[in-house]
Amino acid sequence: MEVKTKKFKRDILSWYNNNKRRYSWRETNDPWKILLLETISQQTQLDRADTYFKIFIEKFPNPNSMASSSLKQVLSLWSGLGYNNRAKRLYESSKILSKTGFDELYPNFEVLPGVGPYTNNAILSFAYREKVITIDTNINRVISRYFGIKDTKTFLNDNTKLLLDKVSSRDLNQAIMDFGSLVCKSKNPLCSICPLEKVCKKNIVNTKKKQEAFSGSNRELRGDLLKLLLSNNKLSLKKIEKTLSVDREKLLKATTTLEKDGIITVKKNNLVEINS
Repeated sequence: MEVKTKKFKRDILSWYNNNKRRYSWRETNDPWKILLLETISQQTQLDRADTYFKIFIEKFPNPNSMASSSLKQVLSLWSGLGYNNRAKRLYESSKILSKTGFDELYPNFEVLPGVGPYTNNAILSFAYREKVITIDTNINRVISRYFGIKDTKTFLNDNTKLLLDKVSSRDLNQAIMDFGSLVCKSKNPLCSICPLEKVCKKNIVNTKKKQEAFSGSNRELRGDLLKLLLSNNKLSLKKIEKTLSVDREKLLKATTTLEKDGIITVKKNNLVEINS
């Protein structure tokens, strides 16, 4: 295992040095920038996430700047990314961070809304240089295929020290992420050009879940509804029905989800508005 792990690190980092994707945030150790990027990039392609990241970091260079704005302002910039509850959680996190700062929360950033083990480890690795593995879908897939294992979580718990011995966790994490995205893809991996191919166990299993079609979905309606509300202070359900050409049942399903996420409020007089 030790010999194979050393070869894995050497080959992955060598590939990364020649093929890594260039982004403005790649070299930062600012935990706010990392939290912002990781929140934006969830279920979003990295190139698209990078575009939104630049917009957000210009408007909100630190937690205080976002905390002193409004949820409506954050949602307005977020428009087009989808999964708007991520924007709300980011806004709530900025409120907490404006009072405490990252260092006071270190090393447990999971107290922040929407921050789970992956984002927590991303902040620890990229901002604090801690020896941790950020287990995202790309890293999970590459490790599983190369070492021929199913339970990557247990494997990494047992072998993180060996994997990160004498290497930067920041570099190795980013290297495996890029490698998984560009070479060891979920579908149709490029095994013919893979530098790990000769010793890879090729444990290739397609576990990707089929996502709900966006067109005509509740998710699309929620996005359209928020765009409408962002350009108006408040609207009646009747006015929204007419503007979006949607029936009341579908509209109520969308408003119920957004209200549950704490993004909007439907008042007793059937007026709908974005929360402050």
